Amino acid sequence: SGSGSGSGPGRWAATACVVTGASRGFGRSLARLLAPQLGPGSALLLLARSAEALAELAAELRAGAAAGSDTGSDTGSDTGLRVQCVAADLGCEEGLRTAGAALRELLQDASFGRLLLVNNAGSLGDISKSFLDLTDLEEINTYFSFNISSALCLTSTALRAFGARPGCSRTVVNISSLCAHEPFQSWALYCAGKAARDMLFQVLALEEPGLRVLNYAPG
Repeated sequence: SGSGSGSGPGRWAATACVVTGASRGFGRSLARLLAPQLGPGSALLLLARSAEALAELAAELRAGAAAGSDTGSDTGSDTGLRVQCVAADLGCEEGLRTAGAALRELLQDASFGRLLLVNNAGSLGDISKSFLDLTDLEEINTYFSFNISSALCLTSTALRAFGARPGCSRTVVNISSLCAHEPFQSWALYCAGKAARDMLFQVLALEEPGLRVLNYAPG
């Protein structure tokens, strides 16, 4: 599905692809893997805190898309990959508002036939602290705001903005971890955060049977 005219084998036409935490690490690698899959009419929205790192990645992806074009005679926007960057700290209200506004602006485009949202953004936290060291409510709330609440808010915003378009594909991916299932010493916040995210997306899958939801733990 979604393989419109002019797209190569296996490429996804008219896809809105969003990756959070895209500036480095696993998110950056995912963006590099996903970009070649995006066919005509597609857009890739990269979210992270570092504007400079996002700009470098976007330039790399655009150059790769141009080099991989079947024809060198046309450099129009419909043949290249639209890459958008949004630098925002998802752990604070202002950053979340910025990211949400970017999502709504992108997804109001009715030409998209596929939505792929990858919730990758997250942090390990201070793993030098044991359970008994975690007494600062502000520190704990800040951690969970970034690692749980932002994924919930962004996913809800994206799904509401895209809507249930007939015949369209919607996929939401939560980047999970072994820590969602097994406890590790000094990783109380990380384990709790990953477990909570897994359950959030299980509830989403139950509530929205027409939506494809994946809790994916790399490795």
